Amino acid sequence: MQMEFSLGLIEVEALGHAVFVLDAMTKAADVEFVATERRLGGRLVTLVVKGEVSAVTASVEAGKELAVQLGCLKAAEVIARPHKEILKFLHLDEEKKTAPKAESAATHVDTPKAEEKKTAPKAKEKVSKSAKAAENKKSSQKEEKK
Repeated sequence: MQMEFSLGLIEVEALGHAVFVLDAMTKAADVEFVATERRLGGRLVTLVVKGEVSAVTASVEAGKELAVQLGCLKAAEVIARPHKEILKFLHLDEEKKTAPKAESAATHVDTPKAEEKKTAPKAKEKVSKSAKAAENKKSSQKEEKK
């Protein structure tokens, strides 16, 4: 079964370059940034965008052009109407049966899952507790100086 959209992939050296390339890609055409994958501690970064074939092609061309200017291009490809098995490989399948492996450091851009929403307040609580502790320490130090 083929999808009704296309995928564009660009692999570049360095996370900083990837940010510049992604900016150029998303400004060049109406595409959606869907995933990034970092390898070798961020020394190789693959960016994945999706959209209509013409938009993805324009986006990848703009990204390639900038990456060549920066001297960081490793690979670039457009996949028109990808097969659903390709989405599993990129961890973009709708059923989410194949989760990214930790060593791939893959990041996928979508809405947070229900479990993530539940854990977010706990993180804020920890931050606020440590912030309160720091404030208490500062105020006690001020009192000692007086």
